[in-house]
Amino acid sequence: MKSKKVEIEFHTYEFDALKANRMISDMCGQYLKSAEKRGDYVVINISIQEANDFAGWVAAEANHAKSEEESYLLNAACDAIELRI
Repeated sequence: MKSKKVEIEFHTYEFDALKANRMISDMCGQYLKSAEKRGDYVVINISIQEANDFAGWVAAEANHAKSEEESYLLNAACDAIELRI
């Protein structure tokens, strides 16, 4: 059974923070590849299960961020993911 797909909308700066984080980029790069620019936002289309996995990686990296700014941006991205699952 295929998992339902969801669209997750990120501000451009949140998406840039996701791409810039090496662990997220390495472990979740396949999710970022579905990105589509829509105005001021970047939208990815992934399954709910993938979104759950993605949220876990982003939350973990937000908790171990090297700066307050990175933590803030990754937490905001995590919130965007969790709104859709």
